[in-house]
Amino acid sequence: MTNKGQTGSGPAGAGDRKTAGPREGALRRAAALVGIVLLAGLYIVTFVLAVAGSERTAGMLRFCFGMTIFVPLFVWVIMWCAGRLFHKKTMASLDILDSNPEERRRMEEALARESEAGDRQKTC
Repeated sequence: MTNKGQTGSGPAGAGDRKTAGPREGALRRAAALVGIVLLAGLYIVTFVLAVAGSERTAGMLRFCFGMTIFVPLFVWVIMWCAGRLFHKKTMASLDILDSNPEERRRMEEALARESEAGDRQKTC
């Protein structure tokens, strides 16, 4: 099954998604890779400190927990900024309900028909 007019390589129904350009894709990949390396490095350092019996282990573990929340948020912000900068929709786009206007219109029409049908059954 093919979607005519689909420019992205995503799942069916993502027809208005634009393909990421080489610069945007590189920026997103770089941000994700930096996040992965940073988190992995923090976990490895914490593990080595714990095995070595360092007094700094508890503080480093708390720091890792904080970074486990902060780093993915930071990567999301970078991806969002890249999408805004290059005028492309990304998984970090804030307009998630407007990502496919045609499909949203069809969904709203179907819900309106169901609501009208339910109202008619109540009055009968």
